[in-house]
Amino acid sequence: MKKKAYLSLFLYESCEELSKKFQELQSPHDIAQLLQVPYEYLTYYLYRIPHGSRYTEFRVLKKSGGYRTIHSPKGSLGIVQRKLSQVLYAVYRPRPSVHGFAASRSIVTNAKAHVNKKFVLNVDIKDFFGSINFGRVRGMFIANPYKLDEKVATVLAQICCFDNKLPQGAPTSPVVSNLICAKMDSELQRFSKQHGLLYTRYADDITLSSNRNELPTSLVSHYEKGLPNVMLGDELRSVIERNGFQINEAKVRLAYKTQRQEVTGLIVNQTVNVSRKYVRNIDGALHAWERYRLEAATETYRAKYAKKTTFPEKESALFLDSLRGKIEFVGSARGKDDHLYQKLLKKFNDLRTREAIDQKTTETEPLQTTLELPFND
Repeated sequence: MKKKAYLSLFLYESCEELSKKFQELQSPHDIAQLLQVPYEYLTYYLYRIPHGSRYTEFRVLKKSGGYRTIHSPKGSLGIVQRKLSQVLYAVYRPRPSVHGFAASRSIVTNAKAHVNKKFVLNVDIKDFFGSINFGRVRGMFIANPYKLDEKVATVLAQICCFDNKLPQGAPTSPVVSNLICAKMDSELQRFSKQHGLLYTRYADDITLSSNRNELPTSLVSHYEKGLPNVMLGDELRSVIERNGFQINEAKVRLAYKTQRQEVTGLIVNQTVNVSRKYVRNIDGALHAWERYRLEAATETYRAKYAKKTTFPEKESALFLDSLRGKIEFVGSARGKDDHLYQKLLKKFNDLRTREAIDQKTTETEPLQTTLELPFND
């Protein structure tokens, strides 16, 4: 079946209208109408396309080692998922503790909540998207507060899931994961308030912090200051596990004021900041670009990352986008008026200007291509 040109990528109703239509869904035909897709097309995307032809699969190297498998929906299925995610974002009301996949929130706002605390506890959920299976998604749509028809819930879950779980890389997965976590977020907020703690969550990263002198045993049952072995309290563990998640024990971290406290990769001891290593990586990339020129720096970048993900043909553009993105991240964390951010941005822009001038001249000097470009994930 050919993809129709009129299959728009977005819905243009207001959030209120989309939320109202979602609550009024009575049948699979209503879903097709809400997503502005002919019903026969929707059933074709869900049931007739061969299983192995629905997603493009590729792997990204994780910082902790190993690979993360990404499934990107192909063609019209991706459009259907984008439309459904738009509807679900209109329905979802993120709690104050949620900073991932929510408007006007980010890893920076998540980190700011935990600045200048006596202790910071980091807890990671194991196999976050993979632990949210088809049954959980379907059951969520059937249960309160949505109370949708079972057939409607089944089709919605079929749109969202692949191989019986939320695929990492699908447009619907982030918002669905937040919907699934809503009950846990509410319980952890109550738990934190009861024990004088502050709780936030960014996707699978849970953070609790406080200025209390002593840690409640409901939070941490055993720890030795300065050592990595931390045992979570039964009450905290129970909240997470009874909501269908498992804790990645290897990533549980407790840091005091005298140690480096990190939240979603940002340092929060006194203010939100990036690590020195992160800045050194940017400096190294700018230096390599300045000394060896763009083509050589790009080639090293491509060679270093080609095994980690899929690259488009224009690697130079990807290199520049990645480098500019890292610099802008410094600005997001430290502020746009920050001296370091301004210095890095100026050097980047100066090199871009040089490249533009070089394009108008004939380069005869051969480029050295054997360099080490210190990029991190």
